[in-house]
Amino acid sequence: MWLPGHDPANVAPEALVQAEPLVLTFEGFRPEAFAALARLKAHPHIEQYRREKPLLRRYVQEPFKRLRDDLVANWVLPSALALETERNVFSRFLKNDFGAGGCYAHYWMAFYRRGRRRLADVQLIVSLHADGIRVGVYAGEPARAVWRAVRARLPEAGEEVWRSIIPLLQFKIYPRKGEVRWVRVQEDFRCLSKLLKGAEGIWAGRALSRAEVLHQGPEMVHWILETWRIAWPLYRFCCAVS
Repeated sequence: MWLPGHDPANVAPEALVQAEPLVLTFEGFRPEAFAALARLKAHPHIEQYRREKPLLRRYVQEPFKRLRDDLVANWVLPSALALETERNVFSRFLKNDFGAGGCYAHYWMAFYRRGRRRLADVQLIVSLHADGIRVGVYAGEPARAVWRAVRARLPEAGEEVWRSIIPLLQFKIYPRKGEVRWVRVQEDFRCLSKLLKGAEGIWAGRALSRAEVLHQGPEMVHWILETWRIAWPLYRFCCAVS
């Protein structure tokens, strides 16, 4: 069902609303989810995926849908955010690799601005891996137009955007060639500017280990919302410049 909402670029952090108390249907992720993802990581091929498919559906995909529903009910709707939360928000395990039969060994979802395509926009991401979960903001390829604008404007925005989030978030820079780099940017924004020049994207967020995810249970919803709240200055900036 379509509902009106506010452009995220126009929503200040203090205007974000969270239901209190949270209304939860998500029960948490179970050990079976991580076990299935670990086996798929060890053998990332369609044959292994077919063996794991019932477990992946039960312990990964179905809980993910309940997690999505709770994030919408407890944050997107109360904050009246114009975010796409239903159409094309979930990933697929099978790769589009021209019949080679490869698979991804993680599963994720991303909210993006309503009226846009997910692959062409900045994303609020939740990604489940065999070793834990990663939550945050991603801007980069294949959203070339968005990334060009963010990469050009982010260094000059430096202190204004980063000051409140630097102590709490991890940063991952995706270079055009070579390995992904984890970065901790303090007050030297020239470092950030140099890294971004040759990058294809940036992720800023927080991560929890497998053991921490299992311990969190349904409280994972609160942790995700807190992470997005912390990262909101960066997300809002990316929306504003693109």
